Amino acid sequence: MYERKVFERYLRPDEERRLFAAVGNRAELLAQRDYAWMRLLRQTGIRVGSLAGLTVDDARQALREQRLQIRGAIAKGERGYVVHLNKKAVQALRDLLRIRRELGHPEIGDAPLVMSRKAGATGKGMSVRAFQDRMQHWRQAAGLTVEASPHWWRHTLAKRLVERSTAKDPRTIVQHALGHASIVSGAVYTFPDRDDLQMAMEEAS
Repeated sequence: MYERKVFERYLRPDEERRLFAAVGNRAELLAQRDYAWMRLLRQTGIRVGSLAGLTVDDARQALREQRLQIRGAIAKGERGYVVHLNKKAVQALRDLLRIRRELGHPEIGDAPLVMSRKAGATGKGMSVRAFQDRMQHWRQAAGLTVEASPHWWRHTLAKRLVERSTAKDPRTIVQHALGHASIVSGAVYTFPDRDDLQMAMEEAS
């Protein structure tokens, strides 16, 4: 069966702005928590499974070193790697630590960074399914028609890197930024995307 090589699972800049506006303008702590973890995913490109596995100590170490260590235990294929943090990622980590304190969770080193709710009987970290459900909630609140999941933040970062990097081969930047085992994994981000196809159809009209 012929498979079309079209890259679709990313957020356009306008979609990204709408989604962040929908959640970022809310004052309640759980909305602020969601805004922070979505910004962290957007700025680092880590997988949602890795996000669910991050601890308070991981965040503290990342803030000290300006690098986020994705331990093998929480990385895909148990291949750990390092993410270099920009200012927005650093702020997202700081916000997550602050919000978990304001939710009433003690800063125990090996406790989950992103908590599911206020301190109480459970005190559990958010599960991958919970991240997916919250993303769906905010996607709908923003009125987005695309079926964006938390993993789309990883694709969105990669797409921006390919578009904006001045490196000779931007795929090498994507490989290191996302912890890919091979440069080949980044080839998908060079495929025609939704914007390319729409522009081409307009040009052909």
